[in-house]
Amino acid sequence: MDRPLYLLPVYGLLLLLPLPVLAETAVDCATLSDNVSLEAGAYRPPLEAKVIGAGRLHFHSGPNAACVNHTLYVVPDDVLTAYASSDNGWTQVMYIAKDGEDYTGWVEEKRLQLGGHYGGAQLPADVTAFIQRHEECLHFAGEEPYDAERRAFLEKAVNEVCVGHDRQLAALRKQYQEQPLARQALASLENLE
Repeated sequence: MDRPLYLLPVYGLLLLLPLPVLAETAVDCATLSDNVSLEAGAYRPPLEAKVIGAGRLHFHSGPNAACVNHTLYVVPDDVLTAYASSDNGWTQVMYIAKDGEDYTGWVEEKRLQLGGHYGGAQLPADVTAFIQRHEECLHFAGEEPYDAERRAFLEKAVNEVCVGHDRQLAALRKQYQEQPLARQALASLENLE
């Protein structure tokens, strides 16, 4: 007995074909935040940071654009506390709202103007910038080069941040030898080259 052959519509056949996944892999923002927090260059004590640029600066639950919190943001001239900075342009911050509530998260570092350390007198801007550079140099120099790509990245970062370190440290020590706070802040820093 012959049965009639029914053809599936073309769209039905297409559904049977394997299609590439078009969506990106989801980002686990909490795990990313925890992992980057462990590796990030920490500011000790934390730094004061002012929001710069135009428009809202949204908080992120992890240092990735996919982790954006659309309801939590700060605006230019708001003051934040910066705790750490990642290798890829994110800063871990805290904001205290007018009602006393505090909010933490990650923001794009390019939208921040980093100031001096909290808990002490204000240091000259070039000394504060050098201390931040010193911390970044220590961070990159202490990282593990677990593969060739990571080794190349770390070598480039060390060359950008650490080269000329000792010469600049000596110049700043000489320049600020008569200012006790700056002299004390620079005295604790070691030569790195």
